[in-house]
Amino acid sequence: MDYLQFQNLLQTEGRRLAESAATGLDTPVPSCPGWTVADLVGHTGAVYLTATEWLRIGHRPDGPGASAPTTDVLAWYGEALTELRAELARRDPGEPAFEDEGDGAVGFWYRRLAHEAAMHRTDVEMAVGTPAPIDMDLAVDGIDEALRVLLPLRYDAAGPDLAVGRTVGVHCHHHNWRLTLHLDGVEVSRSPGFTDAAVRGEPGDVLLYLWGRRPGTVVSRTGDMTVLGAFRRRLALSMV
Repeated sequence: MDYLQFQNLLQTEGRRLAESAATGLDTPVPSCPGWTVADLVGHTGAVYLTATEWLRIGHRPDGPGASAPTTDVLAWYGEALTELRAELARRDPGEPAFEDEGDGAVGFWYRRLAHEAAMHRTDVEMAVGTPAPIDMDLAVDGIDEALRVLLPLRYDAAGPDLAVGRTVGVHCHHHNWRLTLHLDGVEVSRSPGFTDAAVRGEPGDVLLYLWGRRPGTVVSRTGDMTVLGAFRRRLALSMV
C-alpha cells in the first residue's frame, strides 16, 4: 500500500468511527472491557493528538498527553482527526520522525494511524451493531504490521514459554507469514513452509483474531494449539 491510501483510509475509517459512535456513546464495548463507546472515542482522539504533537516536535511528548473532554467528545474527536491529517499532509512520508528513539520515518504514522482508526471503528461497530469489513488491502497490511513491526517491540517481555524454538504460520489468500519464535526475538519470513501451528482465513478475520477481537472459531487453526496460544500471548504483549 502507498501512503496516499493510508491517508485516505485514515479519513474514511476515522469518520466512520465517529458516525457509528454517535448512535450509542454510552454503549459498553465488549472488545475493550470496561470502556464505553465514548471512552473509546476519547482514547482514539487522544492517540491522534499525541501523534500530531510527536510529529511536530520530533520525539515522544512529555507529560500525560491529551485527554478527552467529558462533554461533546465527538466534536473534539473530529477536530483531532482533522489536525492529525493536516500534520501528516504537510510532511513527506520518508522524513525522519523519531529523533530520540532510533530510526523511523513519518510514514510509520501514516500506516499505524490508519490501522488504529480501522480497528477502533470495528470495535465501535461491534458494540452498536454489525461491523463492516475492513478494507482487504488494509487488513493484509495490518497482519504484516502486527507480525513484523509490533510483535518484535515487546517480544522478550514474555520470557520462556512453550513457543520458544517453534514455528507458526499465518495465511490468508496468497499471503503467507512464517514465524520462528526464539527466546529473545522472532524471525519472520514471507515464504510458506512447514510450521508447528498455523492460522488461515480471510484477511479481515485473521487480523481481528490476531488482535484478540475475534475468537478462534472465525479462522482455521491447525497444529499444536499450545504453541499457538503461547504465540498469541506474546503478540498480545506487543499490542498494549
